[in-house]
Amino acid sequence: MYLKKLEIKGFKSFANETEFDFLPTCNAVATAGRPTCNTATSTGKSKCDSTAKAGCGITVIVGPNGSGKSNISDAVRWVMGEQSMKNLRGKKSEDVIFSGSEKKGRLSMASVALIFDNSDHIMPVEFDEVIITRKIYRNGESEYLINDARVRLLDIIDILARTGIGKESHCVVGQGMTDAILNATPIERRVIIEDAAGVKHFQLRKIRAIKKLDRTKNNLDQVQTLITEVTPHLRSLRRQAKKAKQGKEIYEQLKNTQRKYFTVVWNNLYKEKTQLEDQRQQIGITLKNAEREVDDLNDQIVVESKKVEDAGKIESYEKEKREAYVKLQSLEKKIAVAEGHIEIQKERRNHEDKVKSIPVDLRYVQNQLSGIRKKQDALVDELEAVTNISEIKVIVKRLKEVHKEIEKLHADAGRKKIDVVQDDYAQKVKKYDDKIVQLAKEIKVHAKEVKAARNVIEKLGTKITSALVADKEARTQFFVLEKELREKQRLLDAIRDQFNEVKIELARTEVREEDVISEMRQELGIEANELDEVKEDENIDREELEKKVYKLRTKYEQIGGIDPMVIDEYEEMQERFDVMATESKDLTDAIEQLKEVIKEMDEKIHKAFVSAFKEINTEFTKYFRVLFNGGNAKLKKINIDVTPRKKKEDEIQGDVDIEILSDDDNDESADIKKGPIKTEVGIEIVASPPGKKIKHLSLLSGGERSLTSVAMLLAIISYNPPPFIILDEVEAALDEANSRRLAKIFTELSHKTQFIIITHNRETMRHADTLYGVTMGNDGVTQLLSVKLDQIKNDGEIETK
Repeated sequence: MYLKKLEIKGFKSFANETEFDFLPTCNAVATAGRPTCNTATSTGKSKCDSTAKAGCGITVIVGPNGSGKSNISDAVRWVMGEQSMKNLRGKKSEDVIFSGSEKKGRLSMASVALIFDNSDHIMPVEFDEVIITRKIYRNGESEYLINDARVRLLDIIDILARTGIGKESHCVVGQGMTDAILNATPIERRVIIEDAAGVKHFQLRKIRAIKKLDRTKNNLDQVQTLITEVTPHLRSLRRQAKKAKQGKEIYEQLKNTQRKYFTVVWNNLYKEKTQLEDQRQQIGITLKNAEREVDDLNDQIVVESKKVEDAGKIESYEKEKREAYVKLQSLEKKIAVAEGHIEIQKERRNHEDKVKSIPVDLRYVQNQLSGIRKKQDALVDELEAVTNISEIKVIVKRLKEVHKEIEKLHADAGRKKIDVVQDDYAQKVKKYDDKIVQLAKEIKVHAKEVKAARNVIEKLGTKITSALVADKEARTQFFVLEKELREKQRLLDAIRDQFNEVKIELARTEVREEDVISEMRQELGIEANELDEVKEDENIDREELEKKVYKLRTKYEQIGGIDPMVIDEYEEMQERFDVMATESKDLTDAIEQLKEVIKEMDEKIHKAFVSAFKEINTEFTKYFRVLFNGGNAKLKKINIDVTPRKKKEDEIQGDVDIEILSDDDNDESADIKKGPIKTEVGIEIVASPPGKKIKHLSLLSGGERSLTSVAMLLAIISYNPPPFIILDEVEAALDEANSRRLAKIFTELSHKTQFIIITHNRETMRHADTLYGVTMGNDGVTQLLSVKLDQIKNDGEIETK
């Protein structure tokens, strides 16, 4: 695997799309954990081993200060996932986007892509060519892509870690980073050795395992806390659930007994209701017959009552008889009055005759006659008003007295006669005679009426006699029927009372049925048709069932009012507790597994570290002596106490120590630390240039420090060469002789890895296979010029192929 291309667009000063082509004919192949390379020949690609002279080549990038050369290394570091803007020489994430110049506006997006040849599939993806891209926008959004498919930063880090490269690896060495090896702490140097040992993916797994272990411990603490909180409540629920189960069993027994009880009660009620309905039907028939008999008697009584009513016509007959007697008396009265009137008329006529020859004084006679006439008029008026026969007799008597007075006047007048001439005498006599004739006719008519009235009275008397006989007979039969009706009515009332009693009992039974149905619904929640039938041969005591129901209900009530949901709550809580217990066990097992993973990673890291340390130490000494042309240098392992001053015991037990110092080695801190002492291995660099004895790296000169750092870097590259390495002015502090020696070393190592060197050093340029010139125009945009040095002829012209 090797880096084919680097594409930059909008990143810092690379405003325009810029492409770096890094020897596409080179192909590094993994052999026994070490990469070798393929070099291009006239026949195509062929493998070369670690001793081959032809290599993957050296690409050198040159240009004046400020032209943007270092932005190339920043771009590579950024696309590999660098998040620290300080390492990218910026403050904000948008600082990596071209900010514009006087002649060119700013851009809204920056993009960098690394294009790898993965035909050997060292990178764990299925593609022969892998393009890793990172983009960022001014609104803060960013994205990572592998072959144009969006991925996570973690995916990028994992893939690169498996190939031995990454943002923290030694594949990109920027300005001043070589000296950082010397300025690093011993533990940081150990990390560099570990990276060189190719255990980055083990370290990532360990780091993730440690983080997961911390999270798992936190989760376990939370689960244990929940278990501690739930346990007392679970015990209480268990007791309540046990009690509730007992109550449930008693409740089920109660319901079963109640069901049996209601079955017996309902069947008894059904039988009783059936009997009552039969009785009601029979009594109803008897009642109808009795009512029919009573109705017949009533009809007979009605007939007899009509007869009694006919006998009751006696009163009307007697009334008619009385009216006939009254009429008869009236007629007789009228006859008597008429007869009286006749007598008066006769007297008046006679008077008229006598007065005609009265021999008296005229005045005397007139006065007497005047008095007599008044009396006669008075008698006539009285006669008109007569209502009784006795009164007529009195009037007749008084008429006789008037007649006597006339006779007396006649006698007195005999002494001396005087003739009185009357002009209307004949007329008056005729009047009196007509009146008498009229009255006689009336008397005759009244006499006929009297005879008819007497006949009516006689007939009415006969009818009254017959009616009295019939009335007696009708009343006798009526009383007999009425007595029989009273007897039948009494019997009917008794039957009706019995019928009503049966109806009342039937209504009571129906009410009891409704009560039983309501009670069944309330107690059992069932309907009557859901009850079982009682077998005829099954003898069930209702009272015993009722007593049993009462005892079970009392027992159930003694258990107490337990929420019926407590069993479900207990089961739910128990299930939750079991889940938490299972989770606790799983988390405990996971902690042990994570500890085993961490331990395994530590062992692998330690094993690789020991092997790498030994070889890198040898290589470091070798390259130190080559660069310094003598002298001696080595790497030395030291133990560093990293025990936290305050840390939980379980966290201390969870840490994996590389080596533990004894109490004698830490007497000074033994009093303030408790528990095991944790140490980590650190790396010290011991360097002695030729003719010098240096006890500390700070005593080295600038050039010596640079050579020492470069020797350390070369030792790492020699042990585990990455697919590519970018060096940014690492030889800036070296003189010409040392630069020449370093360039030769680059050439020797170029068969192991792909060098991309940013430099101003001429010796480095002489050993370059491809040379890129970087410059910056007036618009502030970095521009690129490239040439392969093997294409340059002796006369300086570029050969075109």
